[in-house]
Formats: sequence, C-alpha cells, structure tokens
Amino acid sequence: MKKQLFILFLLGIIFMILMGLFTLKYLRGEKRIDETRTVFIKKTDNGFQLIRNGSPFSIKGAGGNTHLKELAEIGANTVRVYDTINIQHILDEAHKNKLAVVVDIPLPKYTKQYNSYLNTDENNILKQKIKVLVNKYKNHPALLMWNLGNEVRYPIILYKRRLINFFKKSYFSQEINFIKIYNELIDIMHLEDPNHPVCTTIIAFDSSKERESIYLNSPEIDLISYNIFAKIKTFKFTSSRISFLFGPKPYYISEWGSDGHWESEKNKWQAPIEPTSSKKAEQIRERYEIITSGKDGACLGNLVFYWGQKQEITHTWFCIIDDQGRKSQTYYELQNCWLNQPKNTYHAPQMRYMLIEKKGARDNLVFKPNEIKKAQVFIDGEKDSKLTFNWEIYEEGWVYYGANAKQKLTKKISGCIENPEDSVVTFRVPAKEGPYRIFAYIYDQNGYFATSNTPFYVLNNK
Repeated sequence: MKKQLFILFLLGIIFMILMGLFTLKYLRGEKRIDETRTVFIKKTDNGFQLIRNGSPFSIKGAGGNTHLKELAEIGANTVRVYDTINIQHILDEAHKNKLAVVVDIPLPKYTKQYNSYLNTDENNILKQKIKVLVNKYKNHPALLMWNLGNEVRYPIILYKRRLINFFKKSYFSQEINFIKIYNELIDIMHLEDPNHPVCTTIIAFDSSKERESIYLNSPEIDLISYNIFAKIKTFKFTSSRISFLFGPKPYYISEWGSDGHWESEKNKWQAPIEPTSSKKAEQIRERYEIITSGKDGACLGNLVFYWGQKQEITHTWFCIIDDQGRKSQTYYELQNCWLNQPKNTYHAPQMRYMLIEKKGARDNLVFKPNEIKKAQVFIDGEKDSKLTFNWEIYEEGWVYYGANAKQKLTKKISGCIENPEDSVVTFRVPAKEGPYRIFAYIYDQNGYFATSNTPFYVLNNK
C-alpha cells in the first residue's frame, strides 16, 4: 500500500513538472504575427518594435483631447484620449495633424466590494457596446491601438491559486468572473479589429504581481502600459523586470509627469502641497531624460500627462495648457525634449515660490475669519510691464474620486483680494470655516503663464 502511494505521489510530481513546463513554454512562446496588419508589435534582436503602416513607430506625445495642433507642432506623434466622447471629431482632428490616437475604452469599476461583472445583462450590454464602438472606428487612419480600461484593478490570481480554484471548482468566484468577462472583451476586439493591438493600463509602482496575473490569466492581451509619476526615478525600465516565467514583454509609459498630489508632501489637514509650475517643468525635463536614457528594447514609447487643463485636487496641478490656450513652462520643456533643442532656452515667466505673511505652504497656515493678510509671489528675473498678475481664492478640492472620475472646479471665493494685478496683494480671509487655497498666476505677452498656490485653513476659535 505504501509503495502504491509512493508511486502515485511520484506520478503526481511528474505530472506537475510536465504541466509547469508546458505552461512555461506556452507563456514564453512567441505569437505568430501577421505583418500585413496596420499596427502590430514585432520581436527584434534588441527587444520589440511597434510597426504602423509598415514603418517603425515610437510613441511620443501626451494624454488629453484638446489643442492637438499645438501638440503636433512641438514634435509629438501620439495622443491618448480617456473616453470615447466626441471620438469621431478627435480622430479626425488628430489625423489632420498627423497624430496617432490611443483610444481608451472605459470599463465599469471592479472591486470585491463593487462588482458589476456578476450581472449577466450588464455584461452583455457592455460587450455589445464595445463591439459596436470597435466596428465603427476600426478603419480610421488615426487609430493606433485600443486601451481596455485605465488603471484596471486586475485580480491577483497566480499559478498556485489557479490550481486551488480548479480543484475547488470555484470558477464562479468574483475574481474569476471578472477575468472571464475581461477576456471575452479582448476576444471581441481582436475578432472585430485584428489590425490594432489591445492594451490595458495599470499603476506602475508595486505592479509586478498584477502584471504577472494579467499575462497569466489574459494571455491574449497585446501589451500592458504603465502610469507612473514621482516613482519613475526608481522604477527600473528594463525588460528583466518581467519574471522568468513570461520572458520579455513589450510595454509603454501611458502616463508620466511631475509629482502627483497623492505622492506630494501634505500639511496637517492633509492638503497636498503643489509644486510651482516652474518646479514641475524641472521635473518634466529630469524624468524625460530618465525615460529616454535607458536601453530597454521592450519600451515602445511614452505619453506625458496631461495635455490641456483638468481639475484634479486643483485646476493647475496637471495643466500644461490652461483654459485660454496659454502655455506653461512644461510645454516649453517638452518642446525642447521632443525636438532635441538646447536646455535653458525658456524666457517666459518662472515662478519661484509664494509667501503669506512671510510663511509658506509647509507652515500649516491657519487664519481667523475676515482677517486681512498679505501674500506675495517671487519670480526669477526682473518684474516688468510685460508681465501681468492675477490672484484667486478657491475652496480646497481635497476629495479625490480616482483616476477615472471627472471632478468639477471647486467654488471660487470672489471679492476677497485687493488689486489682484500685482505680485503683492492683500486679501480678506473667507468668513466660512474650512480649507482653502490662494492661487497666483503670471502671464506674459507671448501667451505663456506660470502658477503657484498655497493652502490655508480658516478656523473660528472663539
């Protein structure tokens, strides 16, 4: 009896080894690529190469949906759009300006607490919508690839857990069900449009398990892209980061930029401290050099965030171009980077810092209602008549609803600032308790701008 059990045990071990070797061969195996496709990823001696219309193509551009002419003029070749609203117009405008487009297809939120993928009717509606969308735009000449979900919270199900799930027959768990629907969406997109890759985007930091889970459970995905900001300085852009199990895989940087609000220093009431526009430009230059100095043949390119203006904690945090089309120092740095122009050729406004009553954002400024305070901004170079100033106060927008949520501009407090057209102003503290920010803007005659802001708190401590 013991001998029989030992033989069965050995057979089981052999079976597991053979199954592991088969899986390894499958996961590391190269897909046969149809090189007649409009866009495809080709394996090369040095890594991977994106091919578009028969020629090598390296992704270089930004995420956003406005000012596409200006984007193309400074050397970009790609724009990423985060939804499909007005997509026909955006594709047409991009094509007119010789820009390729990464089209995001937003997906319903997935977490263990909220999982719409358990609803069969909703899943069928989602599949049909994506099928119609892909069929409608698959032949547009500006289309580069589809992006199925931004910052997807993909379930971490690795090999060992898959075996456990197999033997427990737990195919209908929440995680397995999400993966099943996700894979069906990939299959639909490949079937309807074999000419364009299907990508998905994840957050780069601490992403190794999520990445491996995607490649293990959704092997038909063509590539993964990464959103990364401050941690780009320590993120290793080498194909060796992909585990031995999968071998090298292609990727691109789908978002990068200056420090995000989630990773910035915060004051005592947890309001993030925003860098000046000039500091952001310095970070852009530094991080572009980090991205492009690597010798990673698996990277297909990068997209900076954000082209245009959006409200995310503040209306200036991610603002390369403002709502009037004026350009920040970051715009100028990107132009220098993309067109290989010399450094330090920027002659527009540069903001150093702001003080309120000789204190800065890190000093946890707390004021009483209706107090009169003095604020001042300091700039590089001489202040002259070619520069104009403006000041505003807004309620704090410290509620962040996630990467895929659209936020509205917070309430502006009017009538508080005297003579807002100067570099030094006096302002009346708002009467209502709560957190606020005071913003300063500098404009020149050439359509460039600089910004800085300082959070403060109004407390009625009678």
